[in-house]
Amino acid sequence: MEDAPLTEMLNLAKELAVAAASISLARFGKAVAQRKADDSVVTDTDYAIQTHIVERIGGAYPDHAILAEETPCGECDRRDPTRARYVWVVDPLDATRNYASGLACFATSIAVLDHAAPVVGVVYEHNLRHLYTAVAGGGAFMNGQAIRVAEPPTSHDHLIGIPSSKDELTVRVLRSWVATKGFILRNLGAATLHLAMVASGALEAAYGKQTKIWDVAAGVLLIREAGGRITDPFGADLLPFDLTADPNLDLPFLAGGSTMHGRLLQLIQKLPKSD
Repeated sequence: MEDAPLTEMLNLAKELAVAAASISLARFGKAVAQRKADDSVVTDTDYAIQTHIVERIGGAYPDHAILAEETPCGECDRRDPTRARYVWVVDPLDATRNYASGLACFATSIAVLDHAAPVVGVVYEHNLRHLYTAVAGGGAFMNGQAIRVAEPPTSHDHLIGIPSSKDELTVRVLRSWVATKGFILRNLGAATLHLAMVASGALEAAYGKQTKIWDVAAGVLLIREAGGRITDPFGADLLPFDLTADPNLDLPFLAGGSTMHGRLLQLIQKLPKSD
């Protein structure tokens, strides 16, 4: 069987992300929320979106594997992710807590991995209808317009996306950044959007700690295709993803233009050790 063209996979990913918004907005304010085992929030909308996406991908590409957030590891995989060349990585509704609370800021993220590296990436913000897309080697776009990471001089103020987590490293990082002149911290509650906004230049950098593969898979490609840099918080490369690992393990990131990424990396490396 010939490899599916990346443009075809991109078109399907875009179609599915837009369809996800139709589902979410039709249920907005009426979704039923519950707690998962890790105490995070999930709604019946998350499941409805994921079911639609997984069924469409499975019908179009039965030889591809799927990793989706709201399904226990292995349950929705049509093929073993460690054996399939192509793996779709899906976050059906990022910022579910926002969604369940009536805060209109949430997104869908869909990536396609080829040998554990993203070659297609889509992030769609449902309310603003911002569609971020990238194909490996083809650049990054928002609503069809080319985007690039921001590279402002250090004398400017800098908007930086930060996480909600309160783990030990994040607390130390944020204490340092809050005290740094010119750093303005923003938390939208959606790591996928933070990465997309770094790619578009709306944010100059973003840091995430308790994020998973479905939070970063599309964003990694968007950042790289927009001319930016994304690593773990200590400078190690994120790619290729380890598809033999538990997908629920944290996959921390630090993203930005090359100058800002380097500056934040140095600040993290210089942090005093915890008591």
